[in-house]
Amino acid sequence: MEKEKGNELTPERVMQILKKKGTEVDIEEAKIILAFVQKIAHIAVNQYLRGNL
Repeated sequence: MEKEKGNELTPERVMQILKKKGTEVDIEEAKIILAFVQKIAHIAVNQYLRGNL
């Protein structure tokens, strides 16, 4: 299956989203935030699929 480019969350997109909410971060901080969000999402999906939520 091919990913749609418009829906992909990139560090640049994270910067845009946070800037709209009044928080400015640089690209390195955005990469760290994105990695954290991806880990949390992965954990949440796994817990849901295992019936732990």
